[in-house]
Amino acid sequence: MEELWYFAYGWSLDKSLMKKCIGDWLDARRAELRGFKLVFNAYSKSWRGGVANLVEDEASRVYGVAYKITSEQLRKLDRFEGLPSRAARISVEISVKDVGRVKAITHIAVNPRSGWIVPSKDYLSAMLKGLKQHGFGDDVLREVRRAARASTIP
Repeated sequence: MEELWYFAYGWSLDKSLMKKCIGDWLDARRAELRGFKLVFNAYSKSWRGGVANLVEDEASRVYGVAYKITSEQLRKLDRFEGLPSRAARISVEISVKDVGRVKAITHIAVNPRSGWIVPSKDYLSAMLKGLKQHGFGDDVLREVRRAARASTIP
């Protein structure tokens, strides 16, 4: 079975939610995606609010987690994220702690709104919990909280 890196930056940062979705992963490490900005411009009925999304922005970076998973686990994530009606896969290059630069897959919203959508408390809580679980510090948590308060989309 093929193994690949998946870049998580939203709900899937939370280890317990990710485990419910795909089971056990092969590896998980802190990671950074350059050239993109974290925004909340997609609406989720199940979360009842805005959810994290990526927009290209050369001057920005997004902190997240690189999960090493199997192709079957990626298909489970595809179904959960709502491919192809709600989300699309994109290939990105990320910096992974103690590994270096790798190619990864992530999901983005296919029908983002033109403005900022307030994330639900539960969604934001899952993101922040996941960042803490993976060892991110207060500076990263502050950045995510700031993005959640008012996304500015270029």
